[in-house]
Amino acid sequence: MPRFVAFPRSRVLLPAQRLNLRVYDPALTGRLAGVEEFCSVFASVPEAGAIGVRASITARSTSSDGRLDIQVLGRARLRLSEPTAESVEAEELPEPLGDGDVELLRRELERGCRRFAAAAVESGQPASISSSLHADPTIASYQAATILPISHPERQELLEIDTTTGRLEQELRIVAGETGILRHMLGLGRMGA
Repeated sequence: MPRFVAFPRSRVLLPAQRLNLRVYDPALTGRLAGVEEFCSVFASVPEAGAIGVRASITARSTSSDGRLDIQVLGRARLRLSEPTAESVEAEELPEPLGDGDVELLRRELERGCRRFAAAAVESGQPASISSSLHADPTIASYQAATILPISHPERQELLEIDTTTGRLEQELRIVAGETGILRHMLGLGRMGA
């Protein structure tokens, strides 16, 4: 089983997501020197059996004060076993589609995201949700998890769902609930006017 440098974070990195990260910890900066990939883990200390993401470093630079700036791309989900504070053994998890019509679910989620964005704009909130999702349902499921207005623990729960179908179905429930809340708030505002 491959071993990765562990990068515990307070935010979830998802497959296909690009991030710019600044590393302040000199010890972690040292461990990342010379490596092209690491395991991004949502936690202060990874627990056995946790799910993380293999992250590829696509660019790096060091500031004058020694901070490491890296650009990363989330790759595959990883199941961690016997983690330590500095490194983890991890196996890549498969991405099964699951039962159901994933193309239909992807299209429904895309429509749901558009409805949410429209309700957000109507309520005067900024809508930073993309109007289109990736054509690949698995990538679209991770894209939706990055753009939906949810907490990082909720993103981690989505990351841990075993199938694309299961993830898309949960995201459909989330976007419907968030849209319903916005529309309810809009209705209350109109009643008070």
